[in-house]
Amino acid sequence: MTRTRFTLDDLGGELSERALAAFLGNLPPESATVADASAVGGWSRTDMLLARTCEAVENLLWVEMCKGVKKSKRPPKPKRIPRPGVEESDGKRIGRDPIPISEFDSWYGGEQSNG
Repeated sequence: MTRTRFTLDDLGGELSERALAAFLGNLPPESATVADASAVGGWSRTDMLLARTCEAVENLLWVEMCKGVKKSKRPPKPKRIPRPGVEESDGKRIGRDPIPISEFDSWYGGEQSNG
């Protein structure tokens, strides 16, 4: 907005809400405003694609390194590149065993009558 000489003080006067919305809607993903307001945390589409490409290359290298190697001797799988706004699963399960069907019915929605 500095290029257009407007500030937020001009909102409602010389600067219309529509003009402000158009300005905000066209900000690049890496801008501080978009980074603060979005789940991608300032990562552009290019950044996301680059992270996926790096992970694909790391996985291919890992597969090649594992060829002909016993499972117990394999190196650990490569980890994903952390992405802003995305919680990574650690692969742990909640609970231990499946719920028996007799307990599931009461847990899910109360006892079902057959009548």
